[in-house]
Amino acid sequence: MVYRNESVTGWVSVTDDTKRNLRMMRSGHSLIGGRWTSTGDSIFGVFYYADAVRMIKGRESNPASNRRMVEDQPEGWTQPLTRRSMRGSGSERALQIGLGVGVSARSLHSMNVRVDVVEIDAAVYEAAIEHFKLPKRLNAVYLTDGRQFIDEAATSTYDYIVHDVFTGGSVPASLFSQSAVQQLQRILKHDGVLAMNYVGIPNDKRTMGHVARTIGTSFAYVRCFAEILEDRDTMTNMMFFASAKPLEFDISDDLLHIIGKHTIRGRVLGGMLSNEVDVSGFVENTDLSPITDSWNPLPQWQVSTAIQHWHAMRGMVSTSYWLNY
Repeated sequence: MVYRNESVTGWVSVTDDTKRNLRMMRSGHSLIGGRWTSTGDSIFGVFYYADAVRMIKGRESNPASNRRMVEDQPEGWTQPLTRRSMRGSGSERALQIGLGVGVSARSLHSMNVRVDVVEIDAAVYEAAIEHFKLPKRLNAVYLTDGRQFIDEAATSTYDYIVHDVFTGGSVPASLFSQSAVQQLQRILKHDGVLAMNYVGIPNDKRTMGHVARTIGTSFAYVRCFAEILEDRDTMTNMMFFASAKPLEFDISDDLLHIIGKHTIRGRVLGGMLSNEVDVSGFVENTDLSPITDSWNPLPQWQVSTAIQHWHAMRGMVSTSYWLNY
């Protein structure tokens, strides 16, 4: 164990698994992220789905010309190296709600996007900085409640919002209500994109229906992609994308070569479109009630997901880990 701190979300710890060559962060009874020590890649591939917010056609602040050939001269090289780049102009802004180990924030930062982070637990931020190479010079870091932040943030600020607040087997219900989604839409620019991670069961039509309908009350276009679709009755990560503009992704072979087609990131993004969960029927179903601050059944509806999550966590690492670390 390289880090341990009791904080507002429970015990936050960072542990090296030398047998599997990975480093992982625990918060309460959840592994909220980790990296393979040999490559630095995320152990949870779904976090790379969030990169797709910059792979959507027709966005004014991120035109296709950003994905261009550039010359670079690495230290020690006598001749410049021609390579592809996805770095933006520096004008794009992103908000990350829920930091984890910082996979998405670090990735967007590397693409010259100005990233603001909102994280409720200071220990999570500290561990990400000290043990997962989260850049220290992000645009801004707010150690506060995510719902309070979006309620108070300025209108039309962000090009992208990455919303990933799952922990302990459930999501904070207040960040999935209609009012919360309306605030997310308000602080996005007119063609901005929301990426919202939801952990659930694809065949749970009741919960999926109301979550999708809630997002659809504020956004004209909503799509959803699962990390794994082999068993639709099993809990999995699902990333909802939402925007006022059509969501046509540009995840071509050329783009995958830019980011590394055979890296974990490249393989995950390359398979994303084939893992789509069709939520169009839910989004357009006006008979489905959106989740509101006054009617929010998510805590009750997520009981089965929480149970599956508990067993999944015990399957990933030993019981002694949860008792001792």
